[in-house]
This record gives sequence, C-alpha cells and structure tokens, in this order.
Amino acid sequence: MTLPSSSEPDSVLPEQTTEPGKELRWDPDAPASGGDVLIALRFADRAARKAIGDELAGTGVHTGQEIVLAKLLHFGSLPVARLAKVLDVEVPTATRTTQRMEAAGLVRRVKNTTTDARQVTIELTEQGAEVARTVQRLHAQAGDRALAGISADDRRLLRNLLWTITGTIDELPGRPPNDGQDEVTE
Repeated sequence: MTLPSSSEPDSVLPEQTTEPGKELRWDPDAPASGGDVLIALRFADRAARKAIGDELAGTGVHTGQEIVLAKLLHFGSLPVARLAKVLDVEVPTATRTTQRMEAAGLVRRVKNTTTDARQVTIELTEQGAEVARTVQRLHAQAGDRALAGISADDRRLLRNLLWTITGTIDELPGRPPNDGQDEVTE
C-alpha cells in the first residue's frame, strides 16, 4: 500500500508488505511533508510501545504504568494533580492508574498533614522503586535495540528533533492542555 500525502503528492509513506519478514519500505529521497513526518512518528510510537510492552511482559507492570514509575523515580512524590499534568492525562485517569498501582504495591498515597489533609501525594514504595529501576533498564535495552546501527550523533539529533516537534505541538494555539488522549492505561 503506497499512500501519497495530501500536501505533496509525490511523497511516499511507508509501504506495508504482506510478506513475512519484510520491513516497511519508503523512498528516503522523496520529499517529506509535515503529514508524512507525523505519520512516521505514529508508526514509530506504535513500534516503540510494542517493544516496551514486550519488555514489560512478566514484570507485572502494564503499558503506561512504566511512565508513572519513571516520573515518580525522577521527581519523587507528587500530588495527583501534578502527576496528571506531568503525564499529560486527566486527573481521574491518574487517580485510577495510581489506585491500580497501589493495589499492586508499587506506589502509596500519602496525605498531606501540614497544609491540606485532602491533598494526597503519590510516592513509590520500596518495591515500586525497585521495579522502576528494572523498567528503566528495560527501556534502555529496548531503545538500544531500536537504535542499533544509528550513530551517537544521529541519536542526539533525532532526540533533539523529537523534543522540538513535541514542544512545537504543545505550544500550538488552541491546543487544549490535554488533548483527550489519555495514554496511561491499567
């Protein structure tokens, strides 16, 4: 299947083949419209999620929860509303996710006794911190496999370009604070 982009009719998106073992193909010299790039990002995101999901199999951590673990490992304890903002999800989604993770022994809720007892922060348990470090290693392994054959300079360039795209999209006028696509599951 070859699909031309709407803005550049000569550009070609990856072509899916039905032959086992064949990879996606595209013309690397074809013009790349913004739409082509965003579609390629979606394919890359899907492949990355699958790779991470495969790595997480057997850890007891569900796809999406690994990001919660990573953020809590990085930031320490966070109020639920701040965690939701960091994850770019709605507060009810963060609440449900952390409740499931609490039931699994990965996080605990801590009531704020100094200012507002209604405010709850989420922090990693000892088990959660251990699992978070394991997940961090699994992310690194999956990333190393995904980027095998790409030089350190190209990796740095790719990372910087991806963060630039993310920042640009986040700053688009009229974009709601959360685009309604709650990515954290389980």
